[in-house]
Amino acid sequence: MSRLLPVMLLLLCLPVATGVKAQEIRRCVTPDGQTMFTDRRCEDVGAATRAPPAPRPQGDAGLHRYGCPRKLSELVSLLQSAVDSRDVNRLSSLYLWSGQSDAAANQVLSRLEAIVQRPLLDIVPMYPQADTPTWDADTSTTTPSLDGSAIDAPLPAPTRPRPWGLRLEQNLASGKPARSVLRLRRQYNCFWVTF
Repeated sequence: MSRLLPVMLLLLCLPVATGVKAQEIRRCVTPDGQTMFTDRRCEDVGAATRAPPAPRPQGDAGLHRYGCPRKLSELVSLLQSAVDSRDVNRLSSLYLWSGQSDAAANQVLSRLEAIVQRPLLDIVPMYPQADTPTWDADTSTTTPSLDGSAIDAPLPAPTRPRPWGLRLEQNLASGKPARSVLRLRRQYNCFWVTF
């Protein structure tokens, strides 16, 4: 019986031991964005299990993540942030690579690397050098229609010229000014740069 007593005591303790488990540690985010660890539920300590999503701006949000710049101002902003952060990968994501051989792509990448190594002073749009057409002040002339009757048709108003490129104003390490000109291309309803 004395040998049986320890075995019976062990069997009696077994159900109690299965009910005991280690406390779970939870990772919570407080309303001010701080991470905290607790053994209680996050809701009990006034926190959330994960951070709430960042509020989206109202109206046109502009560039979407993994998208392309659809406005010239977006392209300029992305160019500026890529050069300011010295990130050649971000800058190369704005380059139109179609039709490039391996050797040409390596040369382009070297030029882009040189651009991001210099501090950026300004990004200036490059406009065509051609003079804008002059328009006659006399718009009272009539234009014949297909059936021969006269139609008063005003001349179209001149449009503002579109830039063909962007000039990056930078400084070399010696302090001498440096300029890089990137041509603008529009493809897939997005703005891209090329050399």
